[in-house]
Amino acid sequence: MATYLFLLFLIQQTIASQTRRLPIIEGEQLLVIPALSCLSPAEVDSTSWFNGTGTHPTKLLVNSANNSKFGNFLIDEIYGDLIIQRVKREDAGFYTSQVVATDKVNGRTNTYKLDVYYIDFPTLTSYTENNSSEINYVIFHCEWGEIYPQNDPNITWIHNGKTLDTKTTKYNVITKEKTSTLVVHKFSDTDFGNYACRITVETKKGNMTKTSNLEEIGPQKAVSNVDEDTSSNKSIRKRSLGLWFIVFVCATVFIVCVIGVFLSITNRKRKRDSRNVYQTSEFTSSITGQDHGDNLPVPPYPDVAELVNIPDVCDGTTMATIETETISVNCLVYDEVPN
Repeated sequence: MATYLFLLFLIQQTIASQTRRLPIIEGEQLLVIPALSCLSPAEVDSTSWFNGTGTHPTKLLVNSANNSKFGNFLIDEIYGDLIIQRVKREDAGFYTSQVVATDKVNGRTNTYKLDVYYIDFPTLTSYTENNSSEINYVIFHCEWGEIYPQNDPNITWIHNGKTLDTKTTKYNVITKEKTSTLVVHKFSDTDFGNYACRITVETKKGNMTKTSNLEEIGPQKAVSNVDEDTSSNKSIRKRSLGLWFIVFVCATVFIVCVIGVFLSITNRKRKRDSRNVYQTSEFTSSITGQDHGDNLPVPPYPDVAELVNIPDVCDGTTMATIETETISVNCLVYDEVPN
């Protein structure tokens, strides 16, 4: 078993060393001529092309004997050449030709590896920076997809069908990964028109070149962008007004609450002061004998002003008696000022 695997490995290595590489650019026509060795076309009975290597062909593509074909593959019935009208990137892989001689003894088998080079079309977008109805500068973004082989592409910028000299100070080019950016400064009337980007990749079969879509920059572009900016500014102003209205309402509610608390405190203080005044009035009435209806003679009591040194008469009790060296009075104390 080990010997069999070793022999199979040697056969595969021999086939790999004899494999012919066929590089081609996507979209081109492929013509593969089978190796007939020492056979002439008249000595060839049939030629078949398979998908896969010589030891592991997986699918019959075309056969010159019965003119069979599969998909995009054709065969020259006389010489047995394999023809692919337009090569696609999916066609890359191994192909095997099998030539059978008329004597059914001699023949030839060869393997080919097809390398398809391809590049995706780039896409171009633009952005304009406006001041009123004038354009300050324009930014172009050129983006591309897959590239095989993965060589760095050369970027060419085109304006109205002519190549731009991007080395001047008017232009600024930045290329990073799969995007190239062109900035056009000091945009003027001569800069209006159609713009495009073209990418070129060098390969063994020549250069691959793809051009992007056209991007038109004109006066109407500037006006439309100004309109867009104006509408966006209006929406921003509306949002700002809404926020300011919310702030105003919150501030008003806060001020009303503060005023309410202040008035409440002031009202309580006023009631407390009124209570103290009423107690003083009752105390004065008791001294002078007024407002009681007893018609008692008023003795020569000290003036009310002289009673300021009398101890606290309103200590919270219902009835309090004040006794001094000269007078004896009653003071009626209320918890609240009567109406």
